[in-house]
Amino acid sequence: MSFGQLKPIIGGSSVQPHEYPFAIYLSIETQPSWHAVCGGTLISDRHIVTAGHCLIHAPSAQAVKIGYGHTHVKQQEHVRAGRLIVHPQFNPRTLFNDIAIIELETPIRQTTNVYRIPIYFGSVEPGQVLTTMGWGITSNAPGSRTVAVMNRVDLSIADPSNCKKVDESFVSNNGPFICTGTQPDGRDECSGDSGSPAIVTMQSNSPMNQRELYELRQRELSEGSKSWGLLARIGNSGLFANSRRSRRREKQQLRDVRLVALTSYGDNTHHDVHPPCGDPLGFGFSTHIAHYVGFITNATGLSRSVLEAPLRLDRLVSKKNIKCKKNCHII
Repeated sequence: MSFGQLKPIIGGSSVQPHEYPFAIYLSIETQPSWHAVCGGTLISDRHIVTAGHCLIHAPSAQAVKIGYGHTHVKQQEHVRAGRLIVHPQFNPRTLFNDIAIIELETPIRQTTNVYRIPIYFGSVEPGQVLTTMGWGITSNAPGSRTVAVMNRVDLSIADPSNCKKVDESFVSNNGPFICTGTQPDGRDECSGDSGSPAIVTMQSNSPMNQRELYELRQRELSEGSKSWGLLARIGNSGLFANSRRSRRREKQQLRDVRLVALTSYGDNTHHDVHPPCGDPLGFGFSTHIAHYVGFITNATGLSRSVLEAPLRLDRLVSKKNIKCKKNCHII
């Protein structure tokens, strides 16, 4: 396998301030005056999952800056990393086993603006949609930099026969990688999005496809939401009216979302050294979370049932209702 440019988001859309409360911003000081940007996902109040290649060159846990609770990096709160756990068989050349856990020095108090996302351990199929988000570059122009405000993009899971044109060893999207193709309008991930969450929206216990997700968003727009907001701004009166019916709907939305993968790398059929993001011949390969359940449970001490359990919205509180004690991180 060869791989090119490590995964900005190209052709994506901006998001609301608290639209993805589980998404984490990582700035890693790999050497003096040089920082790499990656994404991560909150899977418990004390654990973040990200790509192994994001942390492999971090000299220590103190070199990792963690931002959370807002889609704009300048509005985020910060918490310190306590321990970095990269998969022991991570291969930086092939990017096999490209997964790592950050154990936080102190737990994050989960509120309506920041909370974990459950993991999806079921199978995935071509045509189903991964929604990924991050702070990566949004252009192939020379000198492009990562952005301060999160963007998101929907990518369809590709047919394995097409993915084999890039990687002959690729067999199934239910193995160590999930393969997505560049969308017809050029939407894609790109540099700086590595380690960012790739999520599925559930319907009848299966991930939605492109048509189903589009119809869901249209329904939500027609019913008055400012954004389709998968988990968006739950508990924020700007999204839905403050009614019993709305609260029931918010809880249902929360149960319908799962983490399925982490952005890893991209390549194209020509195996260019630096394939452009949004390349019509390009494919993205994301680390499939379900394939690494053993590593995650061993690194975190959390059982699979805990990792996949739906989050209870009624157990979350808003920031204004919390009196913070020492070493408490609240958004």
